[in-house]
Amino acid sequence: MPGADRAAPQAFFLDSNILVYSFSGQDASKREIARTLADAEGACISTQVLSEPANALTRRFKVPAQEVRARISSIAESCDVVGVTPSIVLDALRIMDKYRYGFFDSQIIAAALASGASILHCEDLHDNHGIDGTLTIRSPFRLRAEQRLKRYRAGNRRAAAGA
Repeated sequence: MPGADRAAPQAFFLDSNILVYSFSGQDASKREIARTLADAEGACISTQVLSEPANALTRRFKVPAQEVRARISSIAESCDVVGVTPSIVLDALRIMDKYRYGFFDSQIIAAALASGASILHCEDLHDNHGIDGTLTIRSPFRLRAEQRLKRYRAGNRRAAAGA
């Protein structure tokens, strides 16, 4: 059977802030990265990750509920969704104690572990931090920010050299 020996895509988990960026009208670059991740094969989220952006978008950003409903439905259909269970809540408490993250961040980490993901894409946790030897937290926006920073610094060095 053609393609039968190809490995399944590696599972990765998305934090709530990545989904919020998928709505961004301010940062087109982050919006495109977030949408690409949410639509990619292997993307996993939890019911908490669906709830947090729905709340933020309707309350803080005043996005109409119908628009939020359509996007959240689309994300839920394209990602594997892990339900927050009592065992995930209990594991979140373990993670909170061991790694010193807040409870809701720990709950997202626990859900990512339960999903079997090897990467948790998140902007506001410690980039490249390993959890339990199986999960790594990564910022999907970091490389782009570093590239912009390097171009900016290079421009300043040239300007300083010519002065």
